[in-house]
Amino acid sequence: MAGLSQIVSYVDEHLGIREIDDWPNALNGLQVENSGAVTKMGAAVDASTRTIESAIALGVNLLIVHHGLFWPGLQPISGGRRRMFEQ
Repeated sequence: MAGLSQIVSYVDEHLGIREIDDWPNALNGLQVENSGAVTKMGAAVDASTRTIESAIALGVNLLIVHHGLFWPGLQPISGGRRRMFEQ
């Protein structure tokens, strides 16, 4: 399977990410980098704790979502959000 950088480059180019402005307080594109190795990909609408836990249980190590971690803007990483990042 292609590595992280190849997949991100392909998706960014295919979606024209450089031509589309970010939604206010959101961040388009790669949000959390892994080691660069991709063995299993998954997709979801929201990057929620439940989504991330399900992805981990399925062995997914690259998760593509429509609403990323920073969709509602900057937020403290505490409580449930902290647990999500610890996954």
